[in-house]
Amino acid sequence: MVEITRSFEIEVEAIDADHRQLVEIINEITQAIDDGRAGECADLVPNFVEFSQQHFAREEALLTKHAYPLAEKHRQHHVGLTDKMKNIQALSERAADSQPAADALRKELVFILMDDVINEDLAFKSFLMKAEARDTSGDDAGS
Repeated sequence: MVEITRSFEIEVEAIDADHRQLVEIINEITQAIDDGRAGECADLVPNFVEFSQQHFAREEALLTKHAYPLAEKHRQHHVGLTDKMKNIQALSERAADSQPAADALRKELVFILMDDVINEDLAFKSFLMKAEARDTSGDDAGS
């Protein structure tokens, strides 16, 4: 099972809640594989893909709202992850009939989560924490 420890939280609740939801979806998919129900992956993976896209959009909107200087670079990172989703969907369709496909699916799901959360999102953690603190301190009053 995948778990995001407190050290990997962004400390912006909307983003952390999304990351927890992504972990839950990944764990549901990997549990299906572990339980010999890999055939369910083809039905479960689209939920992961859809929620990932929603998460990426929320994250990009937040970065844009706060004028994060590397927002476009992060958006491009999400484009690359979205391209990997095609492979994940293909693996999910083969998982029932192929243990190597099921194993690769598990690895790809974890890779996407770790690549997004650890490799990329932690880079803007302090920036967003400061920006969100300014918003809640009243600098954004009236909007």
